[in-house]
Amino acid sequence: MAKILVCATNKGGEGKTTTSINLAEYASLILKKRVLLIDLDPQANLSGRYIAMDYDPAYKSGKIPPIHADYDAEQDEQWDGRSSIANIFYGEEAVPYPTSIEHLELLPAHSQKLLEAEAVTKNEVLEKVHMQLKYFVELPDLQKGYDLVIIDTPPSKGPLTIAAIKAATHLIIPAQMEQFSIEGIYGMLQLWKQESYKRSKATPITLVGILPNKYRDINLHREFLEELCMMPGIGSYVLPNPIKVRAVYSEILVEGARPKSIFELKKSHIAREECETICREILNKVLDHG
Repeated sequence: MAKILVCATNKGGEGKTTTSINLAEYASLILKKRVLLIDLDPQANLSGRYIAMDYDPAYKSGKIPPIHADYDAEQDEQWDGRSSIANIFYGEEAVPYPTSIEHLELLPAHSQKLLEAEAVTKNEVLEKVHMQLKYFVELPDLQKGYDLVIIDTPPSKGPLTIAAIKAATHLIIPAQMEQFSIEGIYGMLQLWKQESYKRSKATPITLVGILPNKYRDINLHREFLEELCMMPGIGSYVLPNPIKVRAVYSEILVEGARPKSIFELKKSHIAREECETICREILNKVLDHG
């Protein structure tokens, strides 16, 4: 069965999107796994990494997916040619987009539709949002078509993030070693524990770990990391290899960048070595490689 890995924090700027990208590209490029990336963040930054997003004519600050390559206006009378993960909240079919990376496909964001899903009332949220993603990733065709599904979430504990947690088999929490970031870890751990209590032993949600991200070799970060590792009930989940602050992690995401992926750098490149180490550690746990 396909594993469902969710990357989540309730604070922005922690590196969720970059972590999702690196894990997906490692799984597809290095492990040759069939990967589906899902962008649940209305900002649609992950989507723009792989396809040329359009600006929504009705909501100028929002983004919408481009016309799908498989769209045929004459044959597809019930489809406008655009597909996003938000479709599942509206009873519409969600058709993944191919990317330039072999084995990697994308279900992009649709800014306005996701914002509307996030804003549903309390009485509607369980039926219309919370369970729809779980139902979707459990579809037989999806389970047969992919080895791994990676879900990037918005920086909140709102309905979309909760939907991702309910769909997940595994959870990774990236966090900077700073005060507000550490506080944000507690919020995600609370969501994880709440969901764990509701699950049967046959369908657990596994916390793969807390990933120290954007780490700098300064006293502040060293002290926060040391304190985090010593916290009862938390320290054992802290992954041992931080992702450090490196310009290449930002440069590689720029449109038209060459190489296009960290994993196309020379094997001896320090950023690739660092990234491969943490991706291998995470995905060995997710894919049951030991």
